[in-house]
Amino acid sequence: MIGPANIALQRFGKPQKIRHSLWLRLTITAATLFASGNGRLGALLIAIAQEKPAPIERSSRPLIRVPTHLSLEEARVIIEAAKSVVQAENGRAAFAVVDFNGNLVSLDSMDGTSGFWVRFAIGKAMGAATLQQSTAESADQLQTNPQRFHSALSLMQGQIILIPGGLPLIIDNVIVGAVGSAGHRGDGDVRAAKAGIAAWEKYRQSKATEGTQK
Repeated sequence: MIGPANIALQRFGKPQKIRHSLWLRLTITAATLFASGNGRLGALLIAIAQEKPAPIERSSRPLIRVPTHLSLEEARVIIEAAKSVVQAENGRAAFAVVDFNGNLVSLDSMDGTSGFWVRFAIGKAMGAATLQQSTAESADQLQTNPQRFHSALSLMQGQIILIPGGLPLIIDNVIVGAVGSAGHRGDGDVRAAKAGIAAWEKYRQSKATEGTQK
């Protein structure tokens, strides 16, 4: 059996979205008024409940920022230096830089590089940031500390690759990110990543010097 409250809601239509509990209370109150015979006041409350608030312009919202310990400019310095090593040796590779939480900061893939190497580069950088050591050291732990090795792989569920080519980025013994290189032959990925870190450290020193001279 359809009650007076249901008839009232069918007649006037339910609000598509109730964004505030007040709207819900108004609708219930209106239905109650209809049931008690006060239809005019009930209709008024239904109309109020159906009114939608003016949309908030995104441009007027305050800008929300997240902590940044590794800038895009620094990441580009690392990648360009790593890329120079591979180019000088006529190779191909992909390079990734992540922050200390594993968020991707910058990524490059040289012409002719397989898309799989892109994923490897990200995985190596993630691996170095996760375990806070080079992925070469982590690879050795398969023999020396298998529990830590397998626990990391299980926890990160395919997001990390623990083979040489990933190195952490450290400032004053604090991990701020990591770099990964994948696709170059031999130990080329390790050398490329190290070249990127060397360039990054030189860049930071130059910025510090500029700051003291101002």
